[in-house]
Amino acid sequence: MPRTTVHRIVHRVTEEAVDIRHKVIYLPKTPEDLEAISRGFAGLARHRAFNKAVGEIDGCHVRIVPPGGPDRHCYVNRKLFLSIILQAVCDHQGRFIDTYVGWLGSVHDARVLRHSPLYRGSVYPLPGHFIVADGGYPFLQQPLPLITPYKRPIRGVAAQRFNGHHSRARSIIERAFGMMKTRFWAIFLQALEVNHTFVPHSNSNEARKLEEIG
Repeated sequence: MPRTTVHRIVHRVTEEAVDIRHKVIYLPKTPEDLEAISRGFAGLARHRAFNKAVGEIDGCHVRIVPPGGPDRHCYVNRKLFLSIILQAVCDHQGRFIDTYVGWLGSVHDARVLRHSPLYRGSVYPLPGHFIVADGGYPFLQQPLPLITPYKRPIRGVAAQRFNGHHSRARSIIERAFGMMKTRFWAIFLQALEVNHTFVPHSNSNEARKLEEIG
């Protein structure tokens, strides 16, 4: 198949996927949805302290072949391969309810969070609820309530028990990423070629992000 035909097909499929993404990836819309997610996280954690948890957040590195230029090193992540970052929030069943993608692999998860629409929009979660996050994120109350584990060294039995329950609740995002990579193995098996001139309706701006990193 001619390269131009493949190029045209990839563009068309990508645009169609972007057009329907909000029908597949969306935040809970009703109190009943929130209640179901909260009960689910309390069940995962095996503790009622998590009955107000309504999501789990984490980042995933997507291996890429970056554009040429002097900023190539900005794509090198802590595992020493070239990537862009996918930030995602999932519910208690591992269904993605929010995604944000495009930051360069060298950027810390906390910085990606601060620039995401989820953080800046302050529309989720509703008051009285929180999102579970690992120790790479800051503990936050505003504008986005995040509950993270106790930092090491951990002092006291209560803190150790909390971290155990927290870890159980947090495991769902790793399973969600695992299922995504298994389902779309052809994408994650090899490095994706990145061209910032083709980002259909994207919520990211590579040039701006390079400027902010620099």
